[in-house]
Amino acid sequence: MTGTPDTPTAPPGWYQDYAGSSRLRWWDGLQWTEHFHDPSLEVYGATATPIVGAGTAVYNAYIWVVVALQLVALGTLFGYDMTGTMLASANGLSVYGTPGYLLFAGLGWLSYGLTVLFSYLDRRTLLQDGFDRPFHWAWAFLGSAVYIIGRSIIVKRRAGRGLAPIWVWAVITIATIIVVIVKVSNAMSALFENLPTIPGNA
Repeated sequence: MTGTPDTPTAPPGWYQDYAGSSRLRWWDGLQWTEHFHDPSLEVYGATATPIVGAGTAVYNAYIWVVVALQLVALGTLFGYDMTGTMLASANGLSVYGTPGYLLFAGLGWLSYGLTVLFSYLDRRTLLQDGFDRPFHWAWAFLGSAVYIIGRSIIVKRRAGRGLAPIWVWAVITIATIIVVIVKVSNAMSALFENLPTIPGNA
């Protein structure tokens, strides 16, 4: 994007440096920033990735909310009666209308929707901070992991840092896997113990 913003409400983007240099300068929608891009670095039609300034923030509240939302799933999993669900199902009872299942499913969908919303807000903030073409928020529709990993890699390429969300997400994911393994193991043990009482197995 070239050309100097004509109005103070011009959208964020790369414009011709108002100081007169040959570089493009980032306008964040409110003011000029200290982020520059040199079009002369184009090689065979491909523009080199613009690098943000050393002091540019690589984290904001929105990306940490996206990461923290994984704790909702973990917390819900802790409280979910998987053993009771499996035993009820084995006895031919429907579990899909129970309060526990509805709460578990509802929190899952709420977490999913909030992940998409806060991914959008995170990308918008990155644009305002001077990141050119950050990872698109729509990838969050495929899951928080896709957005967190893609976003962190792009930010790392532009700023030289910014991988912390991946590491926090990885720790939460490992904890979730451990909880799932423990709960499934306990549920299966209870199922085998109660096998003689299940109709059709007596």
